[in-house]
Amino acid sequence: MKHCPHCTSCGIRRNRHTLWHRIARRPQTYTCVDCGTICTRSQLLAPTPIYAPEQPSRSMAPQPREEKKREATTLRRLARDLSRKAHSSHRMVQEATRGIEGVLQRVGVSPIRVWVIKQVDADILHLCGIGTLYHPRQRPWTALETLRQHCYQGGVRLGNTGIVLNSRLFNVLVPLDALALQGPSIARWQGRDWLISRVPRRSWEHQGRLVAEREVDGEGERLISGEDVSRICDHVDRENAVTGLAVFHQGSGRAGGSQARGPIRRRDS
Repeated sequence: MKHCPHCTSCGIRRNRHTLWHRIARRPQTYTCVDCGTICTRSQLLAPTPIYAPEQPSRSMAPQPREEKKREATTLRRLARDLSRKAHSSHRMVQEATRGIEGVLQRVGVSPIRVWVIKQVDADILHLCGIGTLYHPRQRPWTALETLRQHCYQGGVRLGNTGIVLNSRLFNVLVPLDALALQGPSIARWQGRDWLISRVPRRSWEHQGRLVAEREVDGEGERLISGEDVSRICDHVDRENAVTGLAVFHQGSGRAGGSQARGPIRRRDS
């Protein structure tokens, strides 16, 4: 009886032998109904099968630890790829939003918002906050181009106070996308990190030099900008300063020490 050399099944079907197979004297072939193996008559009558599936040995079988390591490596690779794709998509959304915002600013639909920097030191930025350009006599695209060239001249409305100040009072005006805050006291600008010193409202119109002083509050330690009075102190002569108690009397400021007049009366009375 013929048996399949692959699965040892007796379901053997004889294939059709065409005329050119007979002319070429090709051997008769058979097909196993169960596994579909095609073989010749000599292979069917062979005592040993022509194919024997290899059984994995115990030494070649993957160990549980190796499988866990492979799964962990695959999961880490997938997580890295997903985070990379998410970061690239987020960056594309930011660039698209930035481009749309720039178009709206050029046509005058969206206001031009800037970072207002009062003074730039070696590693400290004296920052007033975010302001909006006030340019009623300039075209929006003209104001935007002059701002990017650091030669804008006009008004700046700071915060939500409604106060409009001249741009000459400040050291530099930076577009909103050119400076990024990396915390309450660190900013990224021009390819490097800067310390931030907050400028209070009273010093916005100060035309002198500012000095950063450390201040500790409930939120932690931060820098606050104050007016530099060291030059004023240098001109004060402390040795010849007048000491004692000064007493002021009524009428002492008038020439001759005249007394103060009574109530003023109208002429038509």
